[in-house]
Amino acid sequence: MARLIQPRVARAVARRLAGDEAMRDSYLMERLHRDLAETVPQSERLVAEASGISPPPPVRWGVIDRAAWADANFAGMNSLLSPLADKLGARLDSLPPAARVMQQGLVSVEVGALLGYVSRRVLGQYDLLVPETEGPPARGRGAPPNGGAALYFVGPNIVETERRFNFVPREFALWISVHEVTHRFQFAGVPWLRERFFSLVHSYLSSTDLDARTLAGRLRTAGKRLLTGAVPAEERNPVYLLASPEQKETLEDIQALMSVVEGHGNYVMDSVGADVIPSFSRMRSVFDGRRAHVGRAQRAVNSVIGLDMKMRQYETGQRFCEAVVEASGRTALDKLWTGPESFPSLAELRSPDRWLHRVA
Repeated sequence: MARLIQPRVARAVARRLAGDEAMRDSYLMERLHRDLAETVPQSERLVAEASGISPPPPVRWGVIDRAAWADANFAGMNSLLSPLADKLGARLDSLPPAARVMQQGLVSVEVGALLGYVSRRVLGQYDLLVPETEGPPARGRGAPPNGGAALYFVGPNIVETERRFNFVPREFALWISVHEVTHRFQFAGVPWLRERFFSLVHSYLSSTDLDARTLAGRLRTAGKRLLTGAVPAEERNPVYLLASPEQKETLEDIQALMSVVEGHGNYVMDSVGADVIPSFSRMRSVFDGRRAHVGRAQRAVNSVIGLDMKMRQYETGQRFCEAVVEASGRTALDKLWTGPESFPSLAELRSPDRWLHRVA
């Protein structure tokens, strides 16, 4: 990525847009630390009972600010997107020096703006790219932006959300903890899932064709399909529109995997929350209402950066989990984790009976 962007510029833009300095020394952040110190271990016990996944060792977690979240995800992008960045960097090297510097500056601002914008929306994250180690997160100069914790919570966003909607702080912390701990159980407790995810992403990135004529042809074809209304809602994202037929197959596999991961996370969070969180119903109602009342401009931005695709993953995956449990019980849903061949395709996610007939 260093050949493609200017890291200092990207980080400076992200930090400027994150804008969370006012929360840094707030007593509310100290209270959040205390709440999470109780709710994360509690969540591990609850998820072990509700998820159907063998529990991994206790997780290393931390609380970070938005700027640190942007830095951590910038580092993740460097690692995950390195094959694509190398291809783009090679093309960038062929430009005249002035054009190369200008292009790097433009991409750096775009990446920084994207990370800064998303940093204001994230509550918690399990980071697949962080090697899990024991002990508390590292602090001080030279420590990674997330403290080296695989599970981290964006403190300012959690505090601002709970205050805006008058959530009970500890109950809100437990709700978030259960969801993120479920993701950690999925990727740390299911031996093959992490490898499956990375192999799909690598397959997609390594097959990316950056030839300008090829991309222009796909763009023209996508434009015609959009005008005729022949593009399903889940394929109106630019990533899908510019993909080759082979890449679309890989994207569908990635979509199916992430829909199960996100939907199962929501399913566990809701099934646990209904039993142990007194204000669960109100929190769920508030978040459902926020998603339903997104404005046109916000919806357009979400579409471009892929957040709308993520929300459909939550919805599709959760409906699948609920339908399977209603039809055949939770032991049937637990078969999701027995091996890659047990994972549903996108078609099976939309028709759970087909998956039940094949697998469970």
